[in-house]
Amino acid sequence: MNYIRKAPLSIIFFFLFTTGFVLFSFFPVRLDLSKGSAYTLSSATKKIIQQNKKNIDVSLYVSSDIPTRIIPLRTDVIELLQEYRRGGKNIKVSIIDPKKDSKVIEKLKQLGIPELQFSQLEQNKYQTTSFYFGIVLSANDKNELIPQVSDYQNLEYNITSAMYRLTRTDMPKVAFIGEDVPNYGQQDPLTSLKKVLSQQYSIVSLDLSTIKPEDEKLFLTDYATIILLDNGLTKYSTEQIQLLKKFYEAGKNILVFAGGTKIDEQSLSVVQAEHNINELTATYGAQIEHNLVLSTSSEYVNFGNEMSQFLAPYPFWIRSNIFNTKSGLFTNVQFVTFPWTSSLTIKNTKDSLITPLIVSSNRSWAQKEVFQMNPNSIPQPTIKDLKEYVLGALIKNVKGGEMIVIASSRFPFERYMSRGGGNIDFILNSIDTLSSSGALSGIRSRIVSFYPLPDMPDTQKDIYKYTAILLFPLLWGVYGAIRLMRRK
Repeated sequence: MNYIRKAPLSIIFFFLFTTGFVLFSFFPVRLDLSKGSAYTLSSATKKIIQQNKKNIDVSLYVSSDIPTRIIPLRTDVIELLQEYRRGGKNIKVSIIDPKKDSKVIEKLKQLGIPELQFSQLEQNKYQTTSFYFGIVLSANDKNELIPQVSDYQNLEYNITSAMYRLTRTDMPKVAFIGEDVPNYGQQDPLTSLKKVLSQQYSIVSLDLSTIKPEDEKLFLTDYATIILLDNGLTKYSTEQIQLLKKFYEAGKNILVFAGGTKIDEQSLSVVQAEHNINELTATYGAQIEHNLVLSTSSEYVNFGNEMSQFLAPYPFWIRSNIFNTKSGLFTNVQFVTFPWTSSLTIKNTKDSLITPLIVSSNRSWAQKEVFQMNPNSIPQPTIKDLKEYVLGALIKNVKGGEMIVIASSRFPFERYMSRGGGNIDFILNSIDTLSSSGALSGIRSRIVSFYPLPDMPDTQKDIYKYTAILLFPLLWGVYGAIRLMRRK
């Protein structure tokens, strides 16, 4: 009789389960339990999507015969694009196989989407596969490209920033101040940086001495971001420093590249910097020290001549990948290079909150007053000399302005860019974030964290192992014994 009474409950449960399964297949529900919501669009992305009024076509060009190893990446990319489609009614997502239509291949060549090559070992021999894997975003006859989808961690930032550029109606102005650097000859040392920035911004070279009192209001409203450079020669007047302060306190943004020393690269002599940029930065909590930082984490520099090359690590050219993980300024940035950098002493002020962005490794030290620049005569530090140094910091004003201070005047210059370094990407990310009034800030990398079990003794491992093996069968055995006793 018990079996007869319980049979309908099983049928009802099966019916409810089947009905719920069918309903959820039509109305899918996603639950992201990963740390940091790695599989969910950031709030900044959702805001940009919701505010967008233009129709945006997002086309993923991916070959059907993509290499096996890249299939999981393709799946992740498609799922991410579907999140965009679900998030905004004006966003259309298309997935296109270029190899099925020769006209599409011609279109990709014109756009600049390359055909990629991939080599892998299969059946004891190398095989080379060619395929397409790029994204094109289009709106009102304007295109933004992601030619090669290889960095999934930062793909959300790349797509969202491309959408932001497509939907932006104006070209914000970015002004360079103090870029006249006669020591570098006729070639512009900022060529690469300006080339990248000019695709999204109106680039202006600005001389503060030409701004008259009646032009001050226009100055405070006309520029989105100022890049302030130390050319080793300019000392700004009190009026010019006050003008920069007004710009910052009006809610605008400044990037400062200035060290605390002046270096003659021919003689490797060092003197204290002649600029007075500290009158600006130190007011808000970032003091540029009159020192030079060295580190065991350094770049290789060519100390040879035209006849021969001699590469050696140079502690004065610091390589760092120790970034503020809470900041979104390091998208696509693996490391940055600081040629002859000073350090920053930072502290919060009444009207500003300051946070370190980039620090050196804890095996760094500093020279001050007495400098030994020759790589063969650099004194070795003692253990007590080694510590971290702040090389870059972000200052946020209570009125909305932001200032990034990098303690190296050569940081943005082309001739000091190391292969694979992310100096330009960092600057571009900074200007994108600052000039968008924070619209792009907060877009995180899509990184899934794994937490392996900690090291433990073998006996403890055996306890965990046998508990996991025996616990479940044991519980079912106890449950069966109880049912059997009740039946009797």
